[in-house]
Amino acid sequence: MKRRHTFLIVFFITLLIILSLIHINVLQKSTEDLQQLIFWEFKVPRLLSALLAGAGLSISGLLMQNLFQNPMAGPYVLGINSAASLFIAIMVLGVAPSFWGVFSYVGAAMCGAFISASLMFVVSRRVQNLQSLLVIGLMFASFMGAFESILQSFASPEQVKQIYIWNMGSLQQLSADQVPWFMFFVLAGISLCFPVIKALNAFVLGELHAAQLGISVKKIRIILLLIAALLAGSITAFCGPIAFVGLAIPNLTRALLKTQDHLILILFTALIGSIFLLVVDSMILILDPWISLPLNVLTAGLGAPYVAYLMLKSK
Repeated sequence: MKRRHTFLIVFFITLLIILSLIHINVLQKSTEDLQQLIFWEFKVPRLLSALLAGAGLSISGLLMQNLFQNPMAGPYVLGINSAASLFIAIMVLGVAPSFWGVFSYVGAAMCGAFISASLMFVVSRRVQNLQSLLVIGLMFASFMGAFESILQSFASPEQVKQIYIWNMGSLQQLSADQVPWFMFFVLAGISLCFPVIKALNAFVLGELHAAQLGISVKKIRIILLLIAALLAGSITAFCGPIAFVGLAIPNLTRALLKTQDHLILILFTALIGSIFLLVVDSMILILDPWISLPLNVLTAGLGAPYVAYLMLKSK
């Protein structure tokens, strides 16, 4: 690791610790008797949601951009989150039976994410134009949203409200009992990235070059899709769909570091993604006494201009 990278990782870790302390102290104070309960039941789960969701979504986007060989690939833009949301809505609305509690929702979201990612990967092999792929991804997301709306027309008002609020994305949905499971799914997905770093670095030069290095391209494709689906699906199941994090943060990290070494990219993408969501959620908490902002409003408001800049830069 270069000296510059060492300095940056120390800087970002320090910044992450400072922002975590700020975030956990932004929440309203309470009487002394309730402080410990609020700390463990509300503050810690919300802080962990920001850290894990930011890191997981960013790495999911990094993997997809490597796999698709396209800087505009991401779980939200290509309809991955929308498909995961649809499968979650199917569970919430009772269209499909729920057998294993939290596993039902995580499994449903992962299934939707994997199916969508696989479909868009097939499309990307046939459509080389960047703008066309984005349009198809957005159309697919709209189709998933339309199908979800049809299902909601048969639901009760309470179920429709639950789906609507959940679709706006939130870091306060995670309960203390769900924290271990959320950590397990996200950390497992991140950990699975490290054995395939050599393949990720080879894929930068193209699949033909990777095959010449003895890498099983088809096997790695499936592994990358599964990891991306695990990360995007589990985060969507616990936090709802979160926009633009998986698209903007990997591009920002590459621009900052000027490297294609995926060991470094994975570490920094996770750090910067966590920092980004911590900042966004801290803004939500600070503004809460005056205005209640959904998470997706701020992530889209901050992420969309950067994505537009990338589009203009790539012409």
